[in-house]
Amino acid sequence: MLPKFLSVADDPTKSELAGVKLAGSYDFDNEGVPARRVEVIQDGILKNFLTSRMPHQGIRTVERTWPQSTRIDANGPAGNLIVSSTQTVPEKDMRQKLIDEVKKQNKPYGLYFDDIQGGFTLTTRSLPQAFQVLPVIVYKVYPDGRPDELVRGVDIVGTPLAALTRIVTTGDQQHVFNGVCGAESGSVPVSAAAPAMLFSEMEVQKRAHEHERPPLLPPPGFEDKTMKADNSKSEVKP
Repeated sequence: MLPKFLSVADDPTKSELAGVKLAGSYDFDNEGVPARRVEVIQDGILKNFLTSRMPHQGIRTVERTWPQSTRIDANGPAGNLIVSSTQTVPEKDMRQKLIDEVKKQNKPYGLYFDDIQGGFTLTTRSLPQAFQVLPVIVYKVYPDGRPDELVRGVDIVGTPLAALTRIVTTGDQQHVFNGVCGAESGSVPVSAAAPAMLFSEMEVQKRAHEHERPPLLPPPGFEDKTMKADNSKSEVKP
């Protein structure tokens, strides 16, 4: 599922990572079961699923007793989802790695995503497998030494498996994102941690904007009230 240098685990037992508190930490789930670490992907190979203690009968996990905690939702959402890498470069060198990749592909520029505000993924069988990430700060990085150019209204889109196989390398520092997951039982606090990643290719799209103009005239039946209000504001009192 991933390049062999990447692994993914859900570890709700961690309360802090890289000096940041993790919102998805918990000691016991909603049914009193102690939290435990679950290895999801090891060296790029899918090893396990995040499930409740009553998963589909076709799923086979490492342990047959279903010891995984369920938090407060039957779907078993992640607590602290942590991505680790064995192929890293110093964080300060990631920008140069991006420029090298741009030159290698003979592209006019590359995109540097500095911060995001969230996103969502569709993984049900009745819908297309797709994801969308909502960046906050994006720059064009030019290989000829020109200053970076701020870009507005860019979203990252694509299909999960195709995008994840294009990871070339990662940075050597973990970055933490705290947020909420919309589960069946409500909003559940979650955390995700991963190093900076260099993609050889990434699909983006222009963000949708609202183009409707507000009405210039009041709705029918309210003209007199609006005119009186306007006239009262324009009166000059001695």
